[in-house]
Amino acid sequence: MNTIDQPVITMEAARTVVDIAVAHARSIGVSVVVAVVDPAGNPVSFTRMDASPLLSLDVASDKAWSAASFGQTTLWWAELMADEPGLAHLGKNNRLMPVPGGVPIASGGRVVGAVGVSGATGEQDHEIAEVAASSFGRTALTATGMEATIRSYFQACNSGDAAAVASHFTGDAVHYFPPGMYEGPFEGPATIGRKWAEAVATLGSVWTVDSFVGDPAAGVAVIEWTHFKTSSGTVLRGDEWYRFDPGSGLISEIRAYYASPQEKGLTRLELGGFDYTGRGYPMQSPIDREQT
Repeated sequence: MNTIDQPVITMEAARTVVDIAVAHARSIGVSVVVAVVDPAGNPVSFTRMDASPLLSLDVASDKAWSAASFGQTTLWWAELMADEPGLAHLGKNNRLMPVPGGVPIASGGRVVGAVGVSGATGEQDHEIAEVAASSFGRTALTATGMEATIRSYFQACNSGDAAAVASHFTGDAVHYFPPGMYEGPFEGPATIGRKWAEAVATLGSVWTVDSFVGDPAAGVAVIEWTHFKTSSGTVLRGDEWYRFDPGSGLISEIRAYYASPQEKGLTRLELGGFDYTGRGYPMQSPIDREQT
């Protein structure tokens, strides 16, 4: 035999890897450039998020090329060259990028491509690339699947089964609320499950999903909900923002917003414990209004 068969990532799969990288970048509040290449380092898919650095256009591509060229992450290259000064001559290769953010994409033990990410810190670039590369070959998120997961989660809440509730979440999931509500935020699937099981037992809580909108590419969804506290005859309504883990399809974050009048004693009405600054949210008005 004079030839070998080399599996190569398809354009559709590469686009999915890019979409997952962008969704994860958004979830940690950074803007990056993402490049996916085939095993030979040739470009397959590419995107630049708004406000990402111009220099990252070339850096992301070179990170992907570096990861594909040797089947190793660029973090591995960075650590190797730091430990082995004799390898410094490799830096003369204009495309070798020994900084974190390039990760090979594998299938069946063979490299089928690589993803490169640039624009954030090295640690964040590597995290985004690793999440995107590890998603390859897994079932992609769909709007139907995300809605089914949310409705299953609500059914579990209504059953009062803490373990069933917890099974819908990633290990680091967080459920945010307005300040002071329910001793939130709830951190971790066990806490989320226990808290809702207690609400069923003490408040007679029943929840419904009233509407759903999902964006599978971004891994996010929004619902309208109703919470009936049957023991007191109280009815609460509101919206929730969901973020999904693209690899497992589990819920990684919920942000709960309630339909209620503005509390006059508060100057900031926002979620308790939510890192608005770190996520890149505006902290003051972008328009300077004259006070009259």
